[in-house]
Amino acid sequence: MILISLISACKNDVKIAKNESKIASDTINFNWLKLKQDGFTINHGAILIPVRIEGIDKTFNMQLDLGINHNVIFGDSLKVITSAYPQLKSNIQHREDYDIFYSKLKFSNNKSANGDSLFVLKNHGENGDFEDLDIIGTLGANEIKDKILIIDFSTQQLVITNKLENWEEKSFSFTPLSFKNNQIYIDLIAAGKKNAFIYTAQANLFPLTTVDRFLFNKLTTKNNEIKKLKSWNEEIKVIGGNITTAVKIADVNLPINNKNAFFINAENATKSLNTEHIQGVLGNDFFINNTIVIDLVNNRFGIK
Repeated sequence: MILISLISACKNDVKIAKNESKIASDTINFNWLKLKQDGFTINHGAILIPVRIEGIDKTFNMQLDLGINHNVIFGDSLKVITSAYPQLKSNIQHREDYDIFYSKLKFSNNKSANGDSLFVLKNHGENGDFEDLDIIGTLGANEIKDKILIIDFSTQQLVITNKLENWEEKSFSFTPLSFKNNQIYIDLIAAGKKNAFIYTAQANLFPLTTVDRFLFNKLTTKNNEIKKLKSWNEEIKVIGGNITTAVKIADVNLPINNKNAFFINAENATKSLNTEHIQGVLGNDFFINNTIVIDLVNNRFGIK
């Protein structure tokens, strides 16, 4: 979707907020990637998950991107890795139109990633010194297929599991979730009704973006913050305002202090959402005070 591409097409300034707290054995610490584009900055733009490649005594980061079905390693970063570890070149298999890198990934909880093949995205990634190499690729929706992902944004921790314990389940409020075309569809309750939204876990500039002018006017006051972004060689005007109206998911009122909503009406950015009758997109920053559950076993979205 072009709107999601727009709000995800951002440059990072390589400032990563790290979480140093101790965690349980099944929990994975994650870091935040700060994003910048056209003078706009968001501190909680993308989730970075620390990983290790088998045979290499170094921790890298990979961005969580549920918008794709497979894990990806950046081609330029892979060249840096195989220059430092030449024996890994034999792990690359060349296909007609693409390459596959075979290697096991391990998370900080010592559990292995799903599968041992990574699609090589050519002409992407860092190409400097090996010791400085940091973000090397993305982790896709294959990691949570038929599983449950719990993300605690306040402590920067996540868990991938097969089921929730009873005490965990009771602590969340749930709403139905639809996962199709690698997008998470949920209802946001605002302005007295349910509104169809997409939650995107990948890199995202905005906490809440809508293509519905009526909803935007109901949510905000003083809509005078205007940003201009570029996407697909088109300048997109984005209008922002402070959220002043209560918003809920399931029966949980979400904190709205210092939260902004943004309105986009450019045709290229909104066409796909309007076609599917989707009113907007929620980013990670919208849930920064919450813990969420993406339950692809029972097709539900939990929040507390």
